[in-house]
Amino acid sequence: MKTYSISTRKKQVFISLGLMSGMAVALFLFEAFFFHNIYLIGINWNLFLAWIPVFIVLYMEKLVSSNLNQPIKILGYSIVWLLFFPNAPYIITDLVHLYPYTNNGSSYWHHQIMIYTFAFVSLICGLLSLYWIQKIWTACFSQALSRVFTFTSIALSGYGVFLGRIERFNSWDFFIHPMPLAKYVLHSFSNPTAILITFEFATFIGLAYCMLYSLIHLNDQ
Repeated sequence: MKTYSISTRKKQVFISLGLMSGMAVALFLFEAFFFHNIYLIGINWNLFLAWIPVFIVLYMEKLVSSNLNQPIKILGYSIVWLLFFPNAPYIITDLVHLYPYTNNGSSYWHHQIMIYTFAFVSLICGLLSLYWIQKIWTACFSQALSRVFTFTSIALSGYGVFLGRIERFNSWDFFIHPMPLAKYVLHSFSNPTAILITFEFATFIGLAYCMLYSLIHLNDQ
């Protein structure tokens, strides 16, 4: 059995993500202590949720490194990963919270950079986890299946953002309120807003992933 270890390059990525996450939290703490405002405290929880897909993929990589013949486990963890993946791009929609500060001078710009920082690091966490899980699927199944899974994940994440921001469902509802969630999903296929938001966010996430993928392979011959 091979011993799993995180590569030096991946450690550097985690350090960068950790520093950016630290900056985001520091900006919130600055607002909380100096402006006595914790209106956006929930964005810290959203950042934590955005990290969950990364941790799931790390565990999946550990499984794969020990034994490639674990397709059932990989499928199971992939489903759990998919439930949390939309939390990463979801934070982009937290820009809606800028509205109360529009005419508030420097406070507006502080909130803008704070939310941008949370949204950026969360999106990168999600896209990197998608890249790594695609590699896992290629190793465990096939390149064709990994591409199908990637495309499906991107499409479903767009729908997940709609469910989270517009309908206020979250990842936990899959476990806590499965029937109301399933009932709404079945009725939402004829909802023009659901179709539009899903398409727009899925397109954005897909193109962002293409950019990340291209940058990762920039020096490939």
